[in-house]
Amino acid sequence: MDQDDRVYQLPADHDQQVAQFTRWMLIGIFALILILGSLIWFADRLLQQVPFAAERDFVAPYIEIYHSQRDLSVEEVKTERYLQDLADGLAKRMNIPNDITVDVHLIDSDDMNAFATLGGNIFVLQGLIDAMPDENSLSMVLAHELGHIKHRDPIVSISRGLAFQVAYSFIAGDGSLVLSTGSELGMLFFSREQEREADKIALVTLQNYYGHVAGATTFFEQALIIEKEASEEAPEWMHSHPKLQNRIDQLNADIEENFWVRGKAQPLEL
Repeated sequence: MDQDDRVYQLPADHDQQVAQFTRWMLIGIFALILILGSLIWFADRLLQQVPFAAERDFVAPYIEIYHSQRDLSVEEVKTERYLQDLADGLAKRMNIPNDITVDVHLIDSDDMNAFATLGGNIFVLQGLIDAMPDENSLSMVLAHELGHIKHRDPIVSISRGLAFQVAYSFIAGDGSLVLSTGSELGMLFFSREQEREADKIALVTLQNYYGHVAGATTFFEQALIIEKEASEEAPEWMHSHPKLQNRIDQLNADIEENFWVRGKAQPLEL
């Protein structure tokens, strides 16, 4: 047997097969990038087509577990009902679609915060209520969270986060600190935009509900005091929210532009 017979010979169309495989691989990568890019940039338009009922059904079991583990006092039940009634009144002034329902839940925590989640659920921490000097200030925070729900921000944020995660994991694997950081900063950008829009709609809702804008900046002013005491200084692009002073300035500018009056705040009915 000749030596040449023992050496593997590439098929005549080998180069053509390699070129064809490479072409289809590149097409697949491009398609994946296109799909992920579309989800990232157009998530707000795409996911608004998802029925709110489906979003609500998805989180319903978790909300049931949460409630089953709570043991509210009579006073806490009263507070939660007050928050729910206040949110319902603000939602009507915000013209939230009828198919979007909102449930407010009280959390026994000293932190001054509130947040909106999937399925129209708003969680209000007791520390926020204790820190707000009047109902108007509390309403501004509730209206802000209602704005997130109206714009479907929770489901948009989650989907964009997943898309970023898949994108950088596919390109560089889990060990890429650079792309991972880039993914997080991208989500911060979208979050800041959502916060600005929620501030705007909350301010308009406050005006429509009370006829004035008393309490519009109270939460942010108190949060700014806490931030300065904690010496938390970082550029805006490193935060998920716009800088507090910038938010206060923007709200004040909007109030002056629309010639809205501050008015007299009414006390918390608790």
